[in-house]
Amino acid sequence: MKSIGQRIIAVLIVLLILGQMLTVGISRYNSLRDRVENTGEAVELTIWYTDAKLNTFMLEAAEEYQEMTGISINAQLISAVDYIEKISDATFMEGKSPDLFVAGSDLLQKALYAGIVDDHVSYSEAEKDNIPQKAFDAATCDGKLIGYPFYFESCFLLYNQYYAEDWPRSVDQILEYADAFEATSTTEKVQSIFKWDVSDIFYNYFFIGNYVGLGGVNGDDKAQLSLSEGNVIKSLEYYQSLNEFFAIDEETVHNEDVIQEFIDGKIVFTIAKTDAIARLDQAIAEGKVPEYKLEATRDEEGNEIPPREVDCFYGVGDIPNLSEELITRGLSVTNSIVVNNYSANRAYANDFAHYVSYERAEQLYEQTGKVSVCKSVTAGDANWERIMVQYAGSVEIPKIIEMSNYWILMEIAFANIWNGADIMTEIGNVVAQMNMQLNE
Repeated sequence: MKSIGQRIIAVLIVLLILGQMLTVGISRYNSLRDRVENTGEAVELTIWYTDAKLNTFMLEAAEEYQEMTGISINAQLISAVDYIEKISDATFMEGKSPDLFVAGSDLLQKALYAGIVDDHVSYSEAEKDNIPQKAFDAATCDGKLIGYPFYFESCFLLYNQYYAEDWPRSVDQILEYADAFEATSTTEKVQSIFKWDVSDIFYNYFFIGNYVGLGGVNGDDKAQLSLSEGNVIKSLEYYQSLNEFFAIDEETVHNEDVIQEFIDGKIVFTIAKTDAIARLDQAIAEGKVPEYKLEATRDEEGNEIPPREVDCFYGVGDIPNLSEELITRGLSVTNSIVVNNYSANRAYANDFAHYVSYERAEQLYEQTGKVSVCKSVTAGDANWERIMVQYAGSVEIPKIIEMSNYWILMEIAFANIWNGADIMTEIGNVVAQMNMQLNE
């Protein structure tokens, strides 16, 4: 939630950037319209994407862009199964290929090697400053920026601000909170101190993320792979020990249920993903959040201390380290818009990719619940700025094709470890499988 001062700063930042965009944009759109009209031929671009949540956003973007430029846009929702293969087949065999497509960072190397990416991505210096380097790294493969960074998903800590004044800096501190916890009229709904979806690698990966090398900064370098460094084992031992304290059932826990329990006041701390914020804000708007009443406390001399003020029931914090020695890093995935190298209208396709990913960034969250990589969208909101910090320091899903099933293998390993399996055996199995695939 934004304070008045924060809102003013955010508005000024947005107005400055929008002013720059408007000045440049009007001239560019007029130029594009003139080019299209002078050719005397209709120009149509086709964009593919796999997430149905983008439907309204894409359709409105298509309509607005056509009004400004005269270029019609055909936005198509496509199944995510064998997505790059479908684009490649359409490009080389069917003659009905998309001019551009939305893809996660894990698919970019496959798309590059298939020859279906254009590397003429362009931003002004001011625009570059408005996008974190992390997003550009995620859209870079083999040293080339091959996509327009669009939106991201990343993990962070959620905590109930009626139960805790600040977020814990380590899981050790969460354990200390649990040991000292006493039920009061404020905390009577609490059923779990710390609960997260232990069945999903996206929420578990922070335990080992700081110690696993996944292809370097851009996630595409096989020489920079390290899957079983010593602290990985120590971190997994810590992870396994938590089952004794929190006893989360790996077979029945689901993130959707965890977030609902957090909304209902049953959980103090949880690990969440960016899409959780829209759900929390919706619950607040619909009046589905319980009422809380903080109790007054007393100092050492017995004087009454009035209850602290809480402006929003939830707060966002950094993913906690495990301890002073064991550091964590969350996982993220960045989706970019990629122009097909075989499009007959690559210049127009690049312009539309820039328009959708950058110039319509303000509308993205409102219409999809997804978070733009543009800093101006989250400026002035303390929670979103904290999430952006987490994203900037997160581990991006790697692009290396041979590692495409690494996440499935690690999810299985985490599940087995949580349930008491031997850690060295589980990690050894994953490393052996990865080494075999990488050396084929």
